[in-house]
Amino acid sequence: MRLWLALAASALLGATGTPAQAAWYEAKSKHFVIYADWNPKQLQTYANKLERFDQAVRWVMHYQDPPIGDGNRVTVFALSTIDAVQRMVDKRAGNFANIAGFYVPRAEGCLAFVPLVVSKEATGLDTNSVFFHEYTHHLQLENLDRPYPVWLVEGFATFMQTAEMQKDGSVLLGAAPEERAWGLLSADSLPLTSLLTEDHEKLTTAQWDMLYGEGWLLTHYLYATQSRSGQLTRYLDLLNSGTPRLDAARQAFGDLGQLQHDLTLYKHQSSLMGIKVGADHTQPGAIEIAPLSPGGSAVVLLRANLTLYGDKKDAAGPLAQQIRSIEARYPGDELVEATLAEAELDTGNAAAAEAAADRVLKLSPKSVDALIFKGAAIAERGRTLEGAERHQQFEQARGLFIAANKVDTEDPEPLYDFYKSYLLEGVRPNDNAIAAMHYASDLVPQDGGLRMNSAIAYLNENKLREARATLAPVAYSPHGGEAAEVARIMIAKIDAGDAKAALLALRRPAEPPTR
Repeated sequence: MRLWLALAASALLGATGTPAQAAWYEAKSKHFVIYADWNPKQLQTYANKLERFDQAVRWVMHYQDPPIGDGNRVTVFALSTIDAVQRMVDKRAGNFANIAGFYVPRAEGCLAFVPLVVSKEATGLDTNSVFFHEYTHHLQLENLDRPYPVWLVEGFATFMQTAEMQKDGSVLLGAAPEERAWGLLSADSLPLTSLLTEDHEKLTTAQWDMLYGEGWLLTHYLYATQSRSGQLTRYLDLLNSGTPRLDAARQAFGDLGQLQHDLTLYKHQSSLMGIKVGADHTQPGAIEIAPLSPGGSAVVLLRANLTLYGDKKDAAGPLAQQIRSIEARYPGDELVEATLAEAELDTGNAAAAEAAADRVLKLSPKSVDALIFKGAAIAERGRTLEGAERHQQFEQARGLFIAANKVDTEDPEPLYDFYKSYLLEGVRPNDNAIAAMHYASDLVPQDGGLRMNSAIAYLNENKLREARATLAPVAYSPHGGEAAEVARIMIAKIDAGDAKAALLALRRPAEPPTR
């Protein structure tokens, strides 16, 4: 499942293609790997900002901060302009001309594409808002184990997106979002009862704008008002217990007419207090910056395109041809060879993919990417064989996925590939493979397809509690579309104690989300 989560901005779309080669740098921090054609000082400042934001959100929300490996950091492609970002967008994705940045959650590594410069005068957004909003969703899904209504999911992300880095090292959260001002001040505001109960798939574009603005306001009010302390937690607990949305709101917030009145007064205050997170809670940690090699700089955007569109036949071939050309100029470059291995896999050239992966492993024997690509190439070869020879190839592939897992135990990709290798072979995954898949799902709950597979496995084992918790990030994803609807139906069946009916709900047609 691929989710495209974008924030709107007015800009012209540049022509599809790869920009002229520039000098690229890589920044590595605890939670991010950032590729940018910026100067190192700009990149250092940006990486520092992202880590401080991460720490501020975790502190406010009491989110845990477990150790993660290279494979489970968010990879950010920080490009120079909105045009450069939009060149990465598939024209078939819909109304892409208004995209200022996007985020793609995947077991192979979550990706974000953001511009260095956004015209705030034209859009009401800045570079930080584009990323902060979507990264807040990333953290929400990482920690979501119960129902979160859409007004809160979007209201909270909008609350966080205006984060301001202070000179003393602190972070200020909760400033009003300029691009949502119409939704806050419009006379045609969404009534509170509609905000709390509306089926958001049926909202018009104008109502969505109001939902973002008023979701921000209600979130801000409930967090900042002492007399309302504890009400939001009670509301979520009631929803989680199966209480209908309107009943949960009345039990948690009291008289909704009074809440509407209080919100109106709150909105018209001369100023609204934010939340200041002290510098001692927002330490960015170590950030390493290094230039990419000339070959790496030449191939980095093609690698990004490959991760986005390598599974599309009409895109994979031309991308692979360009990457082969670069490899001919920079043979033995580790990033180039790894990218070539992936490209050859995407175009069905298993032997060439394995050869490229072997060249990487000679340079870096513990390269997780190369171990995965070599394993995938061998598995592809195994699919063409029969009997014992077929099984031997898949066992060899699984050995490589295990080796990759030993290098980075917190990378979900080799875990999931290990599980999928049994399906490719046409045999039932063993208990170890199923456990690997469940752990991969826990590591990257943002990948809705992986999450659904994990939930199905739990249901087949009649583990209803685990299945319900696994479905929650899919069901309450802010842009989950039909998949989210199916997951919510499955949760309702689970709450009724009917695992079989929950599995039958999967027979509903579910398209990947597009909002």
